[in-house]
Amino acid sequence: MKIVSVFAVITVIIFANIANAADDMVLIPGGKFLFGEDKKKIELGDFYIDKYEVTNAQYKKFKSEHAFPAGKEDFPVAEISYFDAEEYCKAAGKRIPKAEEWEKAARGTDGRIYPWGDKFESKNINSSETAKDGTVKVGSFEKGKSPYGVYDMAGNVSEWIDAWDSKKQYRITRGGSYFDGADLTKTISTLMSIPDDVHEYIGFRCAKNK
Repeated sequence: MKIVSVFAVITVIIFANIANAADDMVLIPGGKFLFGEDKKKIELGDFYIDKYEVTNAQYKKFKSEHAFPAGKEDFPVAEISYFDAEEYCKAAGKRIPKAEEWEKAARGTDGRIYPWGDKFESKNINSSETAKDGTVKVGSFEKGKSPYGVYDMAGNVSEWIDAWDSKKQYRITRGGSYFDGADLTKTISTLMSIPDDVHEYIGFRCAKNK
């Protein structure tokens, strides 16, 4: 009984630390918005989404063995499989965003092509055009945030979402990464990856119901 009790206490402490570290979320109000390339009008309820991509420092509180270069505590965690991302979000009392949720948080209600508008602006994003050759600290591009104030939904790292390809073999990622160009960093662009693969250009953020 003592062993179970101690384990329960440790579990609560770990989960509390994760929740505190990743508690900076943005409320996305419910309502209609334009979804996909064809701008289909759909409706969602209220939900929350992380203001920033999950960082190395946050992920290390979940998995102490997670290693990263010194000075990159506030850089997005990468080389994380879909299952690892899902496990983290669940531990924090959250979940992986659905496709519709991610897109609304990124583009708002007016069907814009990029989080900041319809014209590509290299100064607003960490993409191949900015030639950073790697990730940067989350929230580095103030002018690149979405209409709701969510950062890095274009570039930096591509983000896992809770969606499959048509054959249910690959999980979808959204937003493009630091080595993707203007076409792949649009709010409607999608990429695919095997869910248990890890890549230096794929990270994630979490969402939760209101």
